[in-house]
Amino acid sequence: MDRALTQLRLSGALDGVAGVAVGSFDEFAGFSDRSWTVLDTLHDLLDDLGVPLLGGLPLGHLPDPVPVPVGVPAVLDAGAGTLVVAPAVR
Repeated sequence: MDRALTQLRLSGALDGVAGVAVGSFDEFAGFSDRSWTVLDTLHDLLDDLGVPLLGGLPLGHLPDPVPVPVGVPAVLDAGAGTLVVAPAVR
């Protein structure tokens, strides 16, 4: 994860994002590398973007992930813990 997020940061792919939503990292519960947890890594690489961050969503490498279409309007409310995504096809 560190490598992938670092590549996105250095490439400029995250420049101008309005928010970041990530999936669940349950498989890493209790894991640390040199005293860093997954959450430490996420905060280190994303906090300085100055945008809302929301994690723990049912996205990514899970048995039944929720699909999130790319390029459609979405509203991320980190305070409420919600991500509302417009349908990909109307």
